[in-house]
Amino acid sequence: LISLAVLLSLAYFTFGYDGSVGGGILAMPSFIKQYGSKGKDGTYSLSATDISVMTAVPTSGAVIGSVIAAYAGDRIGRKRTLYIGCLFSIVGASIQTASYNVATMTVGRLFANVAIFIFIVMSATFQAEIAPSSIRGAIVGMSIVLIDAAAVVTSGINWATYANPTSLAYRLPLGLQILWPIVIGAGLLFVHESPTYFLIKGQDEKAEDSLRRVRQGYTDDQINAEFDALKWQAALRKEENDLPWNELFKGTTLRRTLVSMSIGNFQQPSGIAFATNYATIFLTQIGGSVNPFLLVLGLNILALGGAITGLFLVDLIGRRTLALTTFLIIFIIDVVVGSLGFVDATKNPAVSKTIAAFCLMFAFFFAAGFGPLTYIVSSEVPTARLRNKTSAFTFLVLALFSLVVVYVLPYIANANAGNLGAKTYIIFAGWMLMCTVITYFCLPETKGRSPAELDEMFAAKVPARKFRGMMSITMKNLNRLLIIWLCRLYLQRCRGKFPPPDGKAGP
Repeated sequence: LISLAVLLSLAYFTFGYDGSVGGGILAMPSFIKQYGSKGKDGTYSLSATDISVMTAVPTSGAVIGSVIAAYAGDRIGRKRTLYIGCLFSIVGASIQTASYNVATMTVGRLFANVAIFIFIVMSATFQAEIAPSSIRGAIVGMSIVLIDAAAVVTSGINWATYANPTSLAYRLPLGLQILWPIVIGAGLLFVHESPTYFLIKGQDEKAEDSLRRVRQGYTDDQINAEFDALKWQAALRKEENDLPWNELFKGTTLRRTLVSMSIGNFQQPSGIAFATNYATIFLTQIGGSVNPFLLVLGLNILALGGAITGLFLVDLIGRRTLALTTFLIIFIIDVVVGSLGFVDATKNPAVSKTIAAFCLMFAFFFAAGFGPLTYIVSSEVPTARLRNKTSAFTFLVLALFSLVVVYVLPYIANANAGNLGAKTYIIFAGWMLMCTVITYFCLPETKGRSPAELDEMFAAKVPARKFRGMMSITMKNLNRLLIIWLCRLYLQRCRGKFPPPDGKAGP
């Protein structure tokens, strides 16, 4: 189970590596000279349009990736769809490494984004389907740990190569991207298909065999009880044909779709763009004597620490508590950084260092909250029959929203455009305040709940704030099964099948 979860999380490593390498190379002198324009003073620079095109336009690849994941995931299976993602990733990495202008770089990143969204949708779905309810948060939450681990690796490589005057400075980090889909593809050779996929197809024997493969060490009674719970999921046996997309917006399913979409889309205008796509550029613009590439390395190390912290907290204190706590902290950080943007940093050097320090704190708390919750909520809230489509739709909307945010930000923040700089964080603060309020009223606590329990509770229209203490009929049935199993074990012992330690036979 753990080895499979780690392999699926490597798909997120590709996502983290791509985002970090893209943000780093945009500030490299050799990259700017190759892809930028020469000014009247003889220096080279990337215009706001160049930056927006290379970072925002490739995000449209999410449309292709999400559609592929939605249809192929249910028709040919999770495993084979991941192979398609590996192919797109290899092609995208190759084009980026060989690119020579903005157009070819954009095309390469477009292919990479197709792969990334296939990986994200399929890995989140696959992990949620194989994870026991008690540790589902930790397993799915491994995604952000791998994303931030990739960011640390990439920022270290960028820091080591940025001063190289040749194209090797950016082509080496780009070229290394080809390794990750090769590793994933090789690992998938030893992976069995998801049990839920087989159940959806009506292949119960294969589903049970698949479940047993990821439950080694569990007793037959435990496996049988979990398999029965899987089959209890509402609508799992609904018509064999694919359900139409409009099912996502009908009845109680609409609420589940909106909740699934919430966390991922909340993160976009939170300030995360200045910690990923534009991290190096932003830290360069605020000034200061510290190397911005070194600051980004520190930022990503703190983000990795936050991701690991969130991995444990998400199942310890629950999804809802973690979301509300980290969202409020991020709101405070955004207010502080935005307020400091009104202070002249040239007259007060401490301002730049303070902004940089709060950006580092932002990375930690974002990774601890948004990091695991984005993937956990989007994968465990949907009903089983619509999980694949819901995940695909969620990340499609996320990508389109990200496209708008990432494209617009340079025109707002860059010195050669809107020149808001750090003051942009005031906008982020207003957004986070709204997200915190919505989360309080709308995000249910799904910690430890089985898919069947969630089906029942959403169908009963239980308010979000009452999910935590609700005892579902499904849980009562499982408790009855456990009592029956314990009674059977006791009777077997009494009949002498399990003699007591002293060797005397039972009555």
